[in-house]
Amino acid sequence: MEIVRLTEKHLPDFQGLYIEFFKELRGKQGWSPHAEAEYRAEATYYFKRDDIIFLALENGEAAGFIRVSSRDGSFWVEELFVRPEFRGRGIGRALVERAEEEVLKWDSALYLFVLPQDKDAIAFWKRLGYDTINTVELVKDLEPTPRDSGFHTVELLGERFKIFRWKGEKFSEDEKRFMELLEEFYRRGGTKEEFLWTVNTALEKWLTGVEECKKALERVGIETEVTPAELWDYLNARTYENDVYEPGEILSNDYLVIHEVREIECLKARGLEITPNVIIENPKETYECHLIALEAELQRAGKEGNAKWIKKRCRDVEEYLRDENLPENLKGRVVAILERFCTVS
Repeated sequence: MEIVRLTEKHLPDFQGLYIEFFKELRGKQGWSPHAEAEYRAEATYYFKRDDIIFLALENGEAAGFIRVSSRDGSFWVEELFVRPEFRGRGIGRALVERAEEEVLKWDSALYLFVLPQDKDAIAFWKRLGYDTINTVELVKDLEPTPRDSGFHTVELLGERFKIFRWKGEKFSEDEKRFMELLEEFYRRGGTKEEFLWTVNTALEKWLTGVEECKKALERVGIETEVTPAELWDYLNARTYENDVYEPGEILSNDYLVIHEVREIECLKARGLEITPNVIIENPKETYECHLIALEAELQRAGKEGNAKWIKKRCRDVEEYLRDENLPENLKGRVVAILERFCTVS
């Protein structure tokens, strides 16, 4: 791959990429693009006014571009685009890094606008270190427009705002649910102060829980790469049924802490991320890891001669055989645990 400054020779390549950029963007937004001739004229204008424009070439073929403009002494990334067939090869990053090198000749900062609906773009720019909100762009339509057909509700420090709905949105189910709840919250009269109080309360609970997990991990003294945050998140993950033990009960019991840690390690070893939905989205793996962790827990109790705890947990294990969600192929594993550690009643 080669990154080159745009010259007259490659102007047609830039024009083609520029057209593709806006066709893709307008498609995501559900809007109609302008005529190609307009985009070609714009691309030519930006080239002639000496914007910083770099092309990425793959074996001589134009794969992408970045355009940076200068406004009032500041430099702005106006567009960054890589053709779909060339994505995932680091071309976008290479274009940004080359543009940054150029901008550093005159300034120490590079700015950009990113649309709030474009999750892929936001994630990309954050990975490259663009994580400071500098300005918030607002718009008011002075007369009805086709784009007024739908909005999502979002917030910034509790202040209510709207963003346009896109045809090509990639919001997760949790993100969609958040925006729906937020809309309902404000519709029913919720205020900025009430929102901040609610969020602060939830964050304080999470931070307190993570601190308790840290203390529990230090107390049991086992080697693990499981973080306090992962442990707390797993203890509060969504399940099919109500858990037998509450997070507080687990964190106060060394055997249950060991169990949860080994279960998380097992899931991570299978390439799973510890998210609020990890259990309900991966029931088979969760059951398998639960039984592996249970054996580790009972081994620890046996080593310490805690027959009372083993007896208590064996009653729990017997209930597993009556669990309709237990995969059929794991019932033999449950029986083996009962035979190894328990007296079957």
